[in-house]
Amino acid sequence: MKGGVGKSTLSTMIAKFIAEERGTPVTVVDLDPQRGATILLLGARYAKQDAGPGIYEILQSEQDNIPSTELFNQALVDSPYNELIRVIPSDASLARLRGETPRELLSLALQDAPIREDETVIVDTSPDVTFCEMGIMASDMVFVPITMSHQSGVPTLNTVQAVLYAEKEMGGLIPTLIGRAKWQEARIESWRESLMQTDLVKGRGIDVLPAMPFSHSIPSGKWRWGKLPKGCPEMLDAIYVKLFGEHALVVEDLKDEAELVVGMVAA
Repeated sequence: MKGGVGKSTLSTMIAKFIAEERGTPVTVVDLDPQRGATILLLGARYAKQDAGPGIYEILQSEQDNIPSTELFNQALVDSPYNELIRVIPSDASLARLRGETPRELLSLALQDAPIREDETVIVDTSPDVTFCEMGIMASDMVFVPITMSHQSGVPTLNTVQAVLYAEKEMGGLIPTLIGRAKWQEARIESWRESLMQTDLVKGRGIDVLPAMPFSHSIPSGKWRWGKLPKGCPEMLDAIYVKLFGEHALVVEDLKDEAELVVGMVAA
């Protein structure tokens, strides 16, 4: 429930990581009027087009008690960066549903959506409480990115509370855009210890996953068609383990390469 913490970047990176690792389809639902995931996965040029139906039309249909299966099918757009990734795009019209909109609308839409059995659905939410709670209600597992700032504390705990209230599984908290300096590593450890001692989190088994490292290549979006920034595969692997119960092969390969280099140096 806070903007600028990396929700859209993290959502689209997870989509890329799963598609490349598993070779199975991924659908990203953009549940944010600011359409960060839409722009990242479809390109800024697409976002300027007067395209077909999107998440607003799907949710509006469900609110009118009209099944949205066909609309969902029409709204799916293939990403030009990966043939296995599809997007349910968003636009500014979604903001009309703020407020008293039923939080179960997305859950209803996904129940009858044309989604394959081996397909992963990722919901990129908004800082707005309406869409954040709607995304939580529709999810099996929730990951909450957080920046190391005083402003992030309360919104993060509010989000965790919404997850617990909805009785959804917390995949973990993910510190985002963290540098590699020693003082930053120490700050994360200090922050982790203090957060774990809050009444809301203490004793609930909520994990703090590896941080998303800061990289100048992240804002540029070049990683969409190339390699993920250094350090990101390890962070994404921690999410992958939560989702699928096993490590990603690409990370296992990185470990093997590192051990080989250490062995050569030792020799």
